[in-house]
Amino acid sequence: MSKVENFLKSLNDFIAKAEEKDDEKLTDVVPDFPGLEILPKIVEDYEKKIAKLLRNQRKLYLKEMKAFVSKDDKPTLEAILQYFTNNLFATDEFAEEFGEVTAEFLQLTIEELCKKLMESIDPDIPFVETSTQTTNWVKDWSTKLADLMQLNTHKAIEKVLTDAIENGDSIQDVELKMKDLPEFDRKRARTTAITEILTASSRAQWESYMQSPAVVKKKWKHSGSKKNQPRENHVAMDGVEVGVDEEFKIEGSGETCQYPRDPSLSAKERVNCHCTMGPVVDESILGLSQEEKEQLRQEALKELNS
Repeated sequence: MSKVENFLKSLNDFIAKAEEKDDEKLTDVVPDFPGLEILPKIVEDYEKKIAKLLRNQRKLYLKEMKAFVSKDDKPTLEAILQYFTNNLFATDEFAEEFGEVTAEFLQLTIEELCKKLMESIDPDIPFVETSTQTTNWVKDWSTKLADLMQLNTHKAIEKVLTDAIENGDSIQDVELKMKDLPEFDRKRARTTAITEILTASSRAQWESYMQSPAVVKKKWKHSGSKKNQPRENHVAMDGVEVGVDEEFKIEGSGETCQYPRDPSLSAKERVNCHCTMGPVVDESILGLSQEEKEQLRQEALKELNS
């Protein structure tokens, strides 16, 4: 097993254990992560930040609902629903704050993973900087994910209120249901953190392979965990190779992507996917001088930054 394959296996093992032991601290799941001991703490810190944002969001909605009810002699659920959808949702700052912590997490994680990946591929060509393409991707995906997270929460709150109106529930019933919404709990924070370390891993592999002169192709590798049923079309992708700058075409669906869990994929192909990809190395390029390989890397970076 090559150094890069060994590292990717360690990364996948860490993620699998983190999912299986979701009631434990991430830093306790894999206390010794060979080559990147800092990663569990980075992911755990991200999970904690998400959990705090979700708690604050719940407090905001419960506080505002109580304040709205206290100002009305005969408050109705219909009026509360209208207040939430027309006023309160628009002032929710969760998306902006979540986007900031996610961008910080992705950038830091991608950089740390790239350092190890590029060193594993060719010690002569260490990681120095992320490309403009990846930096822009981090900003774009962080914003999209933040908007999606907030939208799903708003939909869940709206459903609680509309269901309560249809069922004739009381305002107290709504308050209790809102407190217990899974959109606000710690498990959502954990799931999001695990999903995004997978996303960061995929992007770091893409970045590293694009920058490494000796990597000429990338190979899809199917993998799963005890909690996931394998997708047959992803199993069929195992071993498929494409050019390092080309897209994979998913069997069956016809969707294309630069790497597993590419945000451009539909949820059906992306969510809970644990596939990875490995580099296909040209040994003749590895044998070039360090200066020649560095020149090739600079040319690749120039293209990625254009």
